[in-house]
Amino acid sequence: MIFLLFLFTGVLVLVLGAVAWLVMKATGMSFGFSLWNTLLHTFDPGVIAGDGGSAAYLFVMLLATLVGMLFMALLIGFLNESITSKMSDLARGIEPVMESGHTVILGFNESTFIVLSELMIANENQSGKRNVVVIMDEYEKQDMEEKIQARFGNTGNLTVVCRSGSVFSLSDLQRCSITTCKAVVITREKDFDTIKSILACTQMMNEENLFQGYITAAINEKINERAARIAGQDTRSTDSEKQQMDRLELLMMEETISRIVTHTCRQPGLSNVFSELFNFSDNEFYIVNDEGSDRQLFSAMRGKTIREINRCLPNVIAVGTVDANGKVMIGDPNTVVLEENNKLIVLEADDDRIRFTDPIKASFNPPVEKYSNDPINVLITDCNTKLPLILEEMKYYLVKGSVIYIAADSDDLMKRVTDRHITDLVDIGVDVVVKEKYNIYSYDKLRELLKEAQPNYVIMLSSEEADGNKADEKSLRLLLYIQKYKRDHPEFDIGITCEMRNVENQTLAQGKISSDFIISRNIAALLMSQIAENRELKGVFDQILDSDGFEVYMKPAKYYLRNEGETEYMSVFEAVAEKHEILIGYMKDGVFVSNPDKTGMVTIGPDDSLIVLAEELAIID
Repeated sequence: MIFLLFLFTGVLVLVLGAVAWLVMKATGMSFGFSLWNTLLHTFDPGVIAGDGGSAAYLFVMLLATLVGMLFMALLIGFLNESITSKMSDLARGIEPVMESGHTVILGFNESTFIVLSELMIANENQSGKRNVVVIMDEYEKQDMEEKIQARFGNTGNLTVVCRSGSVFSLSDLQRCSITTCKAVVITREKDFDTIKSILACTQMMNEENLFQGYITAAINEKINERAARIAGQDTRSTDSEKQQMDRLELLMMEETISRIVTHTCRQPGLSNVFSELFNFSDNEFYIVNDEGSDRQLFSAMRGKTIREINRCLPNVIAVGTVDANGKVMIGDPNTVVLEENNKLIVLEADDDRIRFTDPIKASFNPPVEKYSNDPINVLITDCNTKLPLILEEMKYYLVKGSVIYIAADSDDLMKRVTDRHITDLVDIGVDVVVKEKYNIYSYDKLRELLKEAQPNYVIMLSSEEADGNKADEKSLRLLLYIQKYKRDHPEFDIGITCEMRNVENQTLAQGKISSDFIISRNIAALLMSQIAENRELKGVFDQILDSDGFEVYMKPAKYYLRNEGETEYMSVFEAVAEKHEILIGYMKDGVFVSNPDKTGMVTIGPDDSLIVLAEELAIID
């Protein structure tokens, strides 16, 4: 429009200049001077005040002045409209992002806030580097920015850019610079929405042959896993061969949460340990490479076992290795060795504080008490898709003589619990008692069940209500009922593991009731945050959550060493290594102390617990 305005005004100036020349030709005025004089009248209305000449000439100059006034009015209007439109586009978040090496979050919900919080903590010590997160969802840009500002205020070293658009649209995703980002985190709650986002992102990534970005996402139901993995395949050609490479690091939340629930139900307080290990607030897992400033460090550690390496790392815990093919090895610290071309998996507070010293000396007394894995009773209330997976995990941890009670008022209970699940447990000597269509939400009926089952531990699964708040209301009711039962029967010490949907409801319940709370969305967000910073950590988390291999356990300290008051922490570390396990911290008075300085002194009583990575719950004598 501005081009046409200049063209139209130029034509009018030319015509009026020609007319003025014809009128004033007799006075000797040249055509060039007439044209220049007309142009001056067009752009400066004040010039006409000093004009002289015939009435026809003055009339032509008046027309030129009016044309100039119209031109300026239209030009200002067009410029104002253009600037307003551009500012509106910026305000609506539809302009492209000019970034590279950034993290993209697709979805704006509670999980997004958790991921954002974790990335802020992870980048606290990266002040010299530009760290950018781009968030996209169908909300208005201003609304997202206001909610982020209300939640966090200052985002520290992290620059947060919001964009409004569809997380399934290729054109909208292109505005997030997907093909130049480091990682994409998808926080959508519905599996099909997540799969569509994976498909769109992968399609864009695959168009860039040299691009190494990846996607991390969580799928809730096992049935959707294959579709998600196919959507995340990389179809780039390598060495003239078509290879199916993976663009996707996928978290299967049914399996992950089932394993955490199974672990936690026997070890009250372990949910806090998992939360601590999965976030950036204190100590977290890092993978150290043989490069840069760590090259000399690796030359000193190479060929040593994990136990020998730990003796020389005062403020860092080495837990395993990653070989050249990406295989994670976390095992007996007396046999796992840091080989050539291996990377080292460590637990530390920051990714730049590792230092190697002379071996720390320590001595320890062998324990007096011998471990005994006794049978227990477990009560599982309500059911959802995680129930079959929990029962499958139970067979690895329960001993002969244990009893599992399952009670729900759902009609789907027997669809979830098949004969195979029961038979597998019965074959190892674990009895299963199923109470179908049992009104567990009646206090009288629940009291009868608790009296019959005499449970050592209760697992409260979230009901399959579509509304998360309604499901949490049911869980809260059961928690209150069990709390009252414990007050009326103080002789029963019942551990509770409760699955909830929303953080607000968990916070409300936690202030009143002592329990381990598992929130799938929170755990998924924490894990995705870690993987977005380092893709290789996915293999570490898979390892420590798998029933095969080393996992996280909370074990009584009395089975590792004599209690003699204050002792060297390195002595505790060596006592655990003597049992072929790796110490990562201890639990004292309900507080998890992760990775204290190995050169310091600690007081760990017989009733305190050690947090270890071990192959099984049993303790080797």
